[in-house]
Amino acid sequence: MAEKGWTKEELCRDLTESCRIKPGDMVIMHSSMKAIGRVQDGTKTTVQAIKDVITPKGTVLMPALSSLQPDNRFYMAKTPSRVGLVTEVFRCSQGVKRSKHPTHSICAWGARADELLAGHENTSGVGVGSPLHKAAEAGADMLMIGCDLRSCTLVHVSEAIVRVPYLGKVGYHGYERILTLVDYDGSETVFPPKDPPGDGSGFVVVQKALEERGLIDQCRLGSAKCLKFPAKECLNIAVDLLRKDPTALLCGHPRCPVCPKSRQIIQQDKAG
Repeated sequence: MAEKGWTKEELCRDLTESCRIKPGDMVIMHSSMKAIGRVQDGTKTTVQAIKDVITPKGTVLMPALSSLQPDNRFYMAKTPSRVGLVTEVFRCSQGVKRSKHPTHSICAWGARADELLAGHENTSGVGVGSPLHKAAEAGADMLMIGCDLRSCTLVHVSEAIVRVPYLGKVGYHGYERILTLVDYDGSETVFPPKDPPGDGSGFVVVQKALEERGLIDQCRLGSAKCLKFPAKECLNIAVDLLRKDPTALLCGHPRCPVCPKSRQIIQQDKAG
């Protein structure tokens, strides 16, 4: 890397040669701009490199999860993403669409963006039929840029597919609120709480299973170590783990505000 930072051409080369992404691909991305390192002209160069490689014939999806606001309102046009600089710059870039969900919106660009984002308001944030679920079923790849599966929002979809006992009963503080989505035209939609997801720290078990099956490719973007794997295989593994053991995706941290409560609910459910 030159002292001035990675160029767009270098990032395009990494995406093409190391990550083996090609025009027309469908890719769900999680990212750490800090891990990528310094880039000439900043994060917008990273976003443009991604678009240049995938081209409008393909589709890029990025979670643009948002923090709960004191007034319980989510604005499609201006509520920022809370999951990293790349996702926020992508959200604001030309041609990117955003799904209608007040906490777990997904941003997408490319040929199938409208199709994948449609109807998110009719399911839960990471439920059956949500954008990430539809993308996985459509054959998308996952690319974790400088992060591991603890950040993989898709894995939560498996909890909705299996309908684990704790689904919708345990979540982080605030998710029990009724929220209001304000659309681009000012119209409003009320969202009662529905199946809020919990913690992702335990998702490393899915990563281990993918590694054991040889399904994860190690690659690089700038200075970031990346993981690339098929989204559908990831989801299938998570579903299988949960069907064998509903506690499979829960972390073991005693101070976690979510997972210990989820275990209690599972025990109560088993006790009848």
